[in-house]
Amino acid sequence: MYKNQLTIEMPKRLALGREDFMVNECNKEAVDFIDSFYKGKMKSGVLIGPKGSGKSHLVNVFCKNVEREKWIISPKIDENIYKIFKKNEIIIIEDIDILTSKDEEEYLFNIINLSKELNKILLLTSGVELSMLKIETLDLRSRLDSMQSVKILEPNDDLVSALILKLFHDRQILIKPNIIQYLMNRVERTYSGISEIIDLIDGAALSKKKSISVSLIKELLE
Repeated sequence: MYKNQLTIEMPKRLALGREDFMVNECNKEAVDFIDSFYKGKMKSGVLIGPKGSGKSHLVNVFCKNVEREKWIISPKIDENIYKIFKKNEIIIIEDIDILTSKDEEEYLFNIINLSKELNKILLLTSGVELSMLKIETLDLRSRLDSMQSVKILEPNDDLVSALILKLFHDRQILIKPNIIQYLMNRVERTYSGISEIIDLIDGAALSKKKSISVSLIKELLE
């Protein structure tokens, strides 16, 4: 059974619903934030988390929360900024940690100002702490510092174990408990590190036409 599943490349299962997001102490504050940051007087917030931590997943959950409203995931620069605000109640900009120009900084600055002036909801995401953003526009930095923010922490042991199982499951792969334990003792404790090792193992199993086993993983890691 395992071998047949592992030697046929299966599409990854799209799992972006609330029920697919694994909540524990590393990310519970972020989940609560997504549900509530826009309900008070201040309607803007920044979701911070390392690569692979589920920021886009939580953005999807947020969009489901507010599906009755018109929302847009805006590019980092758009000449039709006023049209965006006219047509939408909610503006989302992801990955503000990879702004690449002064124009993008100015666009984000104007987005923040207009969302406040027009009482619109604004959600931003970042892969790094706001203090670590490489921003030249001082007024933009002060605007960001004044916003509500929350951070997703790197995974603890419980979440590492659950993520290993989930990432294999998303690939429609069944694995045995001893494989999870073996990886738990060796995998990097980061979201990106876990994802990379699962990709490596899956790819190797397919190319070698082997089932996933401790011996295969040991061969890859040595």
